[in-house]
Amino acid sequence: MSTLEMDPVFASALREALLTTAKDTPRARRGWRWRTGTGVLLGVSLTAGGVALASGLFSPPGAPVNTQLGNVITATRIGTATIALGAPPAGTTDVSLALTCLTVGTFYFPNGSSMSCDAADMTHTSPIDRQASEVVPLSAGVDSVTITTDPGATWTLQAMYVNQVTTPWGVNASGQTYGVANQNGTPDLVAVVINHGLTHGYVKASDLNCAAGGGVTSPAQALAWDQASQNRNISIPVYDSDGVTIIGNFVLGYSSSSNARTMPLSSLDLNCSTS
Repeated sequence: MSTLEMDPVFASALREALLTTAKDTPRARRGWRWRTGTGVLLGVSLTAGGVALASGLFSPPGAPVNTQLGNVITATRIGTATIALGAPPAGTTDVSLALTCLTVGTFYFPNGSSMSCDAADMTHTSPIDRQASEVVPLSAGVDSVTITTDPGATWTLQAMYVNQVTTPWGVNASGQTYGVANQNGTPDLVAVVINHGLTHGYVKASDLNCAAGGGVTSPAQALAWDQASQNRNISIPVYDSDGVTIIGNFVLGYSSSSNARTMPLSSLDLNCSTS
């Protein structure tokens, strides 16, 4: 497992915290995004019950495996409502939830995560832009699930009990771990999908950390990084699981400007290790 200076999510949060302390012109708060079609990062953020992955397209080492226990419960409700699930079968560890919005609204899962649907989403055929999934841990003595939303918001929920097991990371010939981040930490090589979902590979956690601003340590550096990033995206190599064979590039950034430059990580003057 890698020992990072700063994981990418924390690095981004730190920059935001540093920027709020800088006495400069107020700025709109933004977040890093994984550019649609260029690359999808798997396993950086965790739900309460496991790794948030692209829907079944790629299940790399370290990802959770859910085994269904019992029947799927389907219910449609308006406003905040609690759905009874019945007694959990033996071996249940989590509850798998798939929520589809039927009207505009914001819908909150029991673990505090949420999905929002706007008028544009309503023009799309479900489940496109209208469905979100979560796997939440089973709480002792609880056999129901509550979705919180506005009084007039309508939704459908599919829920089932599952047994969740986190798979082990892979280990290549060089001793590097590869897979997705999970409750055990971050592997040396982090799983990504590029080329519109056609290519599966891995980026070095140290590269990802550096490209996300892992070298930022002061408000001045945070402000400089943020300003430079407004017109810049960073390309980092994507490897096969051997950590040596380069199979593509993963673009990290939040600039959607038509004049945005995509720069290789190696071209930046960064105060962090990319080895």
